[in-house]
Amino acid sequence: MAADHLDLVQRIHAFLAAGEQGAGFPRQEVEPTLTEGYARALELEGECMRLECRIDRLTRLVAEGRDIPAEKLSELLRRLNETEQETQDLRTLLVPLRELVAKAA
Repeated sequence: MAADHLDLVQRIHAFLAAGEQGAGFPRQEVEPTLTEGYARALELEGECMRLECRIDRLTRLVAEGRDIPAEKLSELLRRLNETEQETQDLRTLLVPLRELVAKAA
């Protein structure tokens, strides 16, 4: 997980924890983090699509009888799984943050 992604997730958790404790936030404080979160989720989804394309190309090569290192395909599949999980985790965090923004004055 990249440092900027980790920072974003920590900020989301901080807003959510404070919101659970009854702290209210002006919309202009929370909204930029929500927007950044959705932008990051879209970046991750784009990365998933690129990984899927690379996996498709490699599997076509294998189907054509060409040799490819198994580690290469394995690494791409691992990265795809991690990126899909990261995307899902982030989108799950964004739901309550969106609700927090909706309540913000």
